[in-house]
Amino acid sequence: MSQFYVLKNNDTLQRLSARYYGKWEIWRLILDNNPQIEDWNNLRAGVLIEIPEPLAEDRLHTIADGETYESISFLYYGTEHFSSKIRENNSNIQPYENI
Repeated sequence: MSQFYVLKNNDTLQRLSARYYGKWEIWRLILDNNPQIEDWNNLRAGVLIEIPEPLAEDRLHTIADGETYESISFLYYGTEHFSSKIRENNSNIQPYENI
């Protein structure tokens, strides 16, 4: 279940990601779930944002014909930004245009 947060002065998505997820590197999960954020480098205080629930555990995924790292990232995270992390964590898979 998602949480909501009102941005304060000097907030950054990286700091919020570190606070809520324990990892600053997945800050794009917050950005991609908040289309009202116009400039992630200059957050406006007072704006209500959603802090989406991260995946709680590692998951196994059976690759379907035509899937890509990007489509799998979108399926699980709602954004394509984690495709490189999926690729890195599955180095045993030989990538082609489609997985």
